[in-house]
Amino acid sequence: MNKQDRSARSGSVAAYRQGLGLVAVAVICSPAGIRIAAIDCGEDSALAAAETTQTRWWCRRATDAERVVAAATARLRRLDPRVGGMNAAAATLQRAQDKASDAVLLACESIASAAKQLHVVLHTEDEIFDEAMDVIARINGEIERMQRSGQLKSVNKSYQAYRIEASARGEKILRYREWMRNYRENLVRKLAATLRYF
Repeated sequence: MNKQDRSARSGSVAAYRQGLGLVAVAVICSPAGIRIAAIDCGEDSALAAAETTQTRWWCRRATDAERVVAAATARLRRLDPRVGGMNAAAATLQRAQDKASDAVLLACESIASAAKQLHVVLHTEDEIFDEAMDVIARINGEIERMQRSGQLKSVNKSYQAYRIEASARGEKILRYREWMRNYRENLVRKLAATLRYF
């Protein structure tokens, strides 16, 4: 798969998450340590410059995501990582080496425990990706069918109208391939929005 195809797939998966209104429950690593946060549609723009998302799960309701974050954060604060079966010097060295990974694991366990306790279903990246790919395949199949039957004329007319309007405003005009990618992403977003409460 080339870079353009990966970019298009990534954009379509993001459009699917946006259409469903998903909220990420994320484990975030920063110089100050590990934190758990809810991030709308997985947008990392909510992160500070030195922060990175270590892992995330997807939740269908923002209020449920916030509840999981609050419970998981409280649980994480109560936990104290233990290193068993080592003498004090070895345990200190091991703790220093594994501090970040231990904290991430504890945060993940805290999220899983909180979600279970609150009866909130969280979806993995892979689950959302697979669902998105099914929707994307349906849309691509429909567009291919329309191309074969000559029914894409209205879409092409929309592109021509876009070119005229963008040119009149002095804006850069997207190539047809880019415009079509945006068109497909909008279709994915709209179809996902119809699935939001199922």
